Amino acid sequence: GPEHPVLPDAFPVLRAALAHGPRLLLAVRAADGAGALRAAGLDGLIRSAGREYPDLIARVLAVGDTRPAAVADAVLAELCAPQPAPVVLRTTSGHRRGLDLVPVPLGPLGATGAGPAGDGAAEAAALGLDRDSVVLLAGGARGITARFAATLAGACRCRIELLGRTPAPTAPEAPHIAAARTPVELRAAIAAGPGAPRPAEINRTAELVLAQREITATLAELTALGSRARYRSVDFRERDAVLQAVKEIHAEHGRLDGVVFAAGVIEDRLIAEKSPESFQRVYGTKTAGAAALFAALDDLPVTPAFTVLFGSIAAVLGNRGQADYAAANDAMATLGADRAVRTGGRVLTVHWGPWAPAGAHPGMVGPELGREYARRGVALIDPDEGTAALLRELAWGDPAVRTVVHTASGW
Repeated sequence: GPEHPVLPDAFPVLRAALAHGPRLLLAVRAADGAGALRAAGLDGLIRSAGREYPDLIARVLAVGDTRPAAVADAVLAELCAPQPAPVVLRTTSGHRRGLDLVPVPLGPLGATGAGPAGDGAAEAAALGLDRDSVVLLAGGARGITARFAATLAGACRCRIELLGRTPAPTAPEAPHIAAARTPVELRAAIAAGPGAPRPAEINRTAELVLAQREITATLAELTALGSRARYRSVDFRERDAVLQAVKEIHAEHGRLDGVVFAAGVIEDRLIAEKSPESFQRVYGTKTAGAAALFAALDDLPVTPAFTVLFGSIAAVLGNRGQADYAAANDAMATLGADRAVRTGGRVLTVHWGPWAPAGAHPGMVGPELGREYARRGVALIDPDEGTAALLRELAWGDPAVRTVVHTASGW
């Protein structure tokens, strides 16, 4: 059942199998129900394996009929199929189907926005958001989470609660640290400070300072836009901490109108170089975090009008060096779709392409990966356009749609 998931424990087995150079990797799972939940993330993992091993036929077979004899027949038929595909569904009636991306327009309002200002106010109103509304954004006050928070603040000045792993700043920076503005200057200032820190400690401290500065800048920006914003430090792998944070937020405001879950970590490595511990960190932050958030929302008297899960296009198409991240986002989307069915609420997973940097926020890709995307002709999502597109999707999109992909170009 879903309480005994295939991943992350199956990753070392898969890695060992791939080390022997097989020609075919075929994973079989149930197409729906508890069996599909148990196999959550498998599609994204296998898609990425196919990217890393070009001579490998890597495929997931989703079967509608899980009786042993029917599964055996489906496997045999799939092995003889002439058209390979990363994920194949064989229905109970024997039909074979592949999965593909289909463009779905939002209509005139979705394409152009609404209202003369074009600032998202009409979209916020369509969602029932106003100055008294409360929106929770989990995944820090940094990066694309911060950009969407700013979009919400500009659109309706709602209350914004931010949750992230980075410890919140508790005191002003020491003068010699505050004077350092660039990463190079900051590391030099830390190295010259007391205690003779080692290089690894210098880097960790510099990363923390930069992250906390970004949090401070985000809160200042949201306040300037007219929102009342607050940041709390929460590790989303700690279920009790998530439950407590959501409980406290709802108790204080008496409402929770919308939720955005964007927590995640990236530790890109090829499958052959990826440790089980690293896979668990990447996978668990997304899946355990989403599960904890859903449990917290289940305890609320009123379900939020929308829950958005930030995923990655790597889950849909696979990506070299991101097998863990692809699996994590694929699994998160599966959990989100299951919650939508169980609760009848709006749960939308957005699988994003790569984002460009914006101001104090470094975006989703560093310089090296950015150059690789440029070489491949993959454009980066403009932060303002991306966050506006999400607001339009929530306001004008079909509530029955559970997963969308947004990119600036082809992949």
